[in-house]
Amino acid sequence: MDNNLAHKILFAHLSSGKPVTLKVKGISMNPTLSENDEVTVESADEYFPGDILVFLYKNNELLIHRLLFIKNGRYYCKGDNAMRLEDVDRTQIAGKAVLRNGVPIPEPPEHLIELSYLVNRRFRKNGYSSDLTKQSGIYRFYKKYIDKKEDKTMIYQKNDSLDYIQADETGLAVFDAESGNTYLFDETGIDILKCLETPCTLDELLDRLCEIYDATPDFIRADVEEFLEQTVANKVVIVS
Repeated sequence: MDNNLAHKILFAHLSSGKPVTLKVKGISMNPTLSENDEVTVESADEYFPGDILVFLYKNNELLIHRLLFIKNGRYYCKGDNAMRLEDVDRTQIAGKAVLRNGVPIPEPPEHLIELSYLVNRRFRKNGYSSDLTKQSGIYRFYKKYIDKKEDKTMIYQKNDSLDYIQADETGLAVFDAESGNTYLFDETGIDILKCLETPCTLDELLDRLCEIYDATPDFIRADVEEFLEQTVANKVVIVS
């Protein structure tokens, strides 16, 4: 059957309220979904971060990936075992996976979405190189996290085993004797690292920084996530 026709039939079935069973191909959703798993897909009025969506992507490719966030009416999805982020329109979404081999698909671990997005950010900063991304600290932590399927709170903490050289109030050098690398931080970076002298979650860190900068958590979240992604990868900040 022609792919276009098959996709139209799929959308028609789902829009009529009828669930559809599909077979998974590939490993981009491992370990959540595996090759040849049968997933039951249903349409919904709304979709939320964490949902596993079935959608049409470029070149009329049918994908089943997890929704990470919604922004300006666009739905951003990524495979749990992939690095690429897909940007799709609501009309491209057929439905969401609700059963895996007849068993309800559980809610994702609390921090899977956060970590998955950080992996994509590292992927983009590495010039879309999978090999370089796999060498990063954030990717290795993410893989360990999803492979264990742990649902735990991520705690961030400044790595006190490194050498911190305070040049002045607005400049800090951090030296890693093991790798020989030196990392430089400005005044904002210094403030974040000071907050991380006491272990905390991301939300707790945002609250601490908001007291310093008179800002809202949503306003600074993206910048703080980027800072954590870089410092975790460089082992200046450790995660437990």
